[in-house]
Amino acid sequence: MFEHEEKKLADFKNKFEDASIPVEALDAAIMSGFQKAKRKRKKPVKKWMFACAAAIIFLSGFFTSIRISPAFASYIAAIPGMDRIVELIVHDKGMLAAISNEYYQEIGVSEEKNGVKLTIDGVIADENGMVLFYTLQPGKKYESMWIEKVDLKRVDGKELNQSTSSFEAPHTSEKSSDHQGMIEYFFKDPYEAREFQLEIKVGASGYYETFNMPFTLKEVKSAKKLAINKDVTIQGQKISFVNAEIYPLRVALRVKMDPKNTKKLLNFDDLRLVDEKGETWSKIQNGITGSRVSDNEVIVYLQSNYFNEPRELYLALNKIQAVDKEEADLVVDIEKEKIIKQPKGRQFDPQVTVSGEDLIFKMQTEEEFSYVMFNTPKDHEGKELVSESSFFSIIDDEKTPVYEHGINIKNLHSVKGPISLEISFYPSWIVGSEKIKIK
Repeated sequence: MFEHEEKKLADFKNKFEDASIPVEALDAAIMSGFQKAKRKRKKPVKKWMFACAAAIIFLSGFFTSIRISPAFASYIAAIPGMDRIVELIVHDKGMLAAISNEYYQEIGVSEEKNGVKLTIDGVIADENGMVLFYTLQPGKKYESMWIEKVDLKRVDGKELNQSTSSFEAPHTSEKSSDHQGMIEYFFKDPYEAREFQLEIKVGASGYYETFNMPFTLKEVKSAKKLAINKDVTIQGQKISFVNAEIYPLRVALRVKMDPKNTKKLLNFDDLRLVDEKGETWSKIQNGITGSRVSDNEVIVYLQSNYFNEPRELYLALNKIQAVDKEEADLVVDIEKEKIIKQPKGRQFDPQVTVSGEDLIFKMQTEEEFSYVMFNTPKDHEGKELVSESSFFSIIDDEKTPVYEHGINIKNLHSVKGPISLEISFYPSWIVGSEKIKIK
């Protein structure tokens, strides 16, 4: 009865397995919000490749389940473009599970302006955030299209307590000029509104237009809360796992570091949830991976296991980026364009480049290290400077790739004295083998 739908999904699975690994997927900067990324030359990111391989394994089971679930096959067949939506979220096990459990809401609101039609296809939403899927259908072929700006508002005019948002260049269909993409919104507190207005500014070569589109949410699931209150010590550094809030879109894991630790813990590289069968939910692979609550407290975001009910659940951890606390800032003499202070190992070339309002550093590492590294620039008196973006580029003409890491600082040339930059990521780790039972 559903042979056509099964074949279509199987074809997508085969196409996905044969596809080259995208080069655009980068770990977003933990603690530092969304930042612009620049590249000089495209280069595959190995870390994402492993994540993609895991996603393929998951998809194999995902598509196999279609064959034994006529109801789900009917659900997929009834929603136009669902295969493209699955392709957009293939990196996220939690969102795939939401779709497989029919927790996806069709919206289908469209607006057309000057030959371009924009449709909000659907949404996956929970009380903490929402992921909107859209399609752009231009009346003529554009070499590229992009989203210039996105603004989400409540229809009743009340303010949304927004925490983070993100959107990326829409993906182009192989068979048409259509462009698909998704927009993510997360909030500081649970939201009660169900009626929204989405404003999207679309750009293309010689084309700019703003679309205003209302939509309504129906079902919005609440979080499952799990108290943990367990400690681990890795190479003398004490870490406390406080609790987890499990949403359909992601898991928010609250982590505290002992103020007496000698190192500043920057990034929990491989923190993951594991059930009694060995099934794993890793960190968010393409998006915000965490947020800072205070100097000694962070929230780490993991892929969601909301639609699974494991008998046992564990937190596993092996590797954490860390630097000595007294070396957690990079200090630069911008007049001499030299680094005055950096962490042990001296990964950065001591010479820096001032280009307009950009401060650019070079680093050469044996391992891939695709992170935006800096946060919170300050002048010599400790006053915060205005920075709206950070970036990195890869120059892979050399045998060992050279990474250029930079930060844009407003009115850089008017700053007097050395500048200090808080380090958000750094290629230095503490390692261990921890697995603690949390359920």
